[in-house]
Amino acid sequence: MKQTGYNGVGFLRFLRKPKNVVSLLKGTLSEMMLDESLLLDHVKTEDYLMVALEIRPCSFLTIPAEFQNGDELGRKMDELCREDFQAVLSAAADRKGVLIHKLKKRIQESFKKVVYASAVYEAHMKWSRKLFLQIYDVEVRPSIHELYLFKNSKIKKELRRLMNVRNAAREKAALSMDVTQRRTSLAYPEELSSEYLVSVGKLLGYPFCCVERYIHDRLHGDVDVETRASRQVEELRKREEEPDVYAYFVRDFFPCEPRCRSASAVGRKTFDLLSGVNPKLGDLYLECVRRNVEMVEKYPDLIRQYREKLKKRAEKLSKL
Repeated sequence: MKQTGYNGVGFLRFLRKPKNVVSLLKGTLSEMMLDESLLLDHVKTEDYLMVALEIRPCSFLTIPAEFQNGDELGRKMDELCREDFQAVLSAAADRKGVLIHKLKKRIQESFKKVVYASAVYEAHMKWSRKLFLQIYDVEVRPSIHELYLFKNSKIKKELRRLMNVRNAAREKAALSMDVTQRRTSLAYPEELSSEYLVSVGKLLGYPFCCVERYIHDRLHGDVDVETRASRQVEELRKREEEPDVYAYFVRDFFPCEPRCRSASAVGRKTFDLLSGVNPKLGDLYLECVRRNVEMVEKYPDLIRQYREKLKKRAEKLSKL
């Protein structure tokens, strides 16, 4: 899997001493971010601002899925790759390998042409510059990248190490399983490594107690992490109690329990800092964590819907 570091930010910028981010945000910058239409709300608060304010060492967003026009960009890439995809479907078995390789190259080219050239991608680059953040771009699949944001340049070295570990685990899993054995539950074989998960959790600023519970669920749990987290919220509501929304301090994070004090402390710290910079940012973040709780509660259904969407997308492409 290809890994690239974005170098368009400008080397000279990193030679300058960054201004105090809090002071910058208390000026006009916070209002500019609030008015920015090309960044999703949770990306603004949880990915950019939490890292810029050093609440968490690193964050990442999946692109183009977490772009406000992600579906549109996906459709454009599909159209550019339509003929190559059809060729793979209709090819004889002895030709498929060559054509799949060609399709992969075509998707990579379409990603550059569609995503990297988009206004929404440039907006994300612009805000990394404004907040003095560094970026590390990782290709997960030809059509999906992860965009990591961080301040400390040492984090890039750790990211490279973890991506190498992840790639090695996936390659090993692919070689050790035949087609009939491959299941969605094994799509991320690196998650069978507790050492890998602890490192990633630390990098993303997750409390250790929540990382430990995540590892237990992945390796020894009777149900998957998403189902466990959803049931915890459901059971709490049945007792006419409410989860602590601050414990769900970032999207796609699963606290060890709905009122985890360690996770809640991160969320409350974030709310306090953002409110101190601009009360409207605090309000925006509070709305985001509330949505995070709702998402965790609905996660099993969301996963099912996502799988159905992928299936329909593949069926549509095959008919084009």
